[in-house]
Amino acid sequence: MQRPALLASTALQVMHPQLYWASIKTQIELGRWLGDQGMVDMHHLLKYWASVYTVTAIMCNHQSPDHRDLKCPPEAFNILTSIGSYRCATMKLPNLGIEMAYNPGVMVSYSGHLVRHGIRVDEGNQIVWSWFLRDSIHNYARTPRPDYAKYNLADLNAYKLAKYNQADFAVYGKL
Repeated sequence: MQRPALLASTALQVMHPQLYWASIKTQIELGRWLGDQGMVDMHHLLKYWASVYTVTAIMCNHQSPDHRDLKCPPEAFNILTSIGSYRCATMKLPNLGIEMAYNPGVMVSYSGHLVRHGIRVDEGNQIVWSWFLRDSIHNYARTPRPDYAKYNLADLNAYKLAKYNQADFAVYGKL
């Protein structure tokens, strides 16, 4: 479980550095509180929690109707990573007008509070690692809420270039 946790944490550090560091501060505050309360076992276990995310859910062969995660902070990014031997899985983000193939090995990130999302698997075995934050835990630890993620113009221009190159590759790949 540590490798997927570190992968999700690293992705969050790249996508939203402020949220990453706010989550680190939350874990430090939780560790202090556990120590002050004499909860030695929980304090010891927190040292082995490899993710900056406060919650993980592992779902097997699970279909999920469209929903939002209202207990998550709106500024936060959920990360879902899919593995398995399945075909024909689809992830929908209906309020963004996006429906995409959700193949094994795909990692998707979005604000689960703001973006409706759902998964449909037609056949095969699928496991989804879902990493997310609980607003109540950050509030309890009195961790300041970070701003929404921002992108600078250089990032946007790099995205447009990558999108253009992907389109070229798709055209030439069919020759």
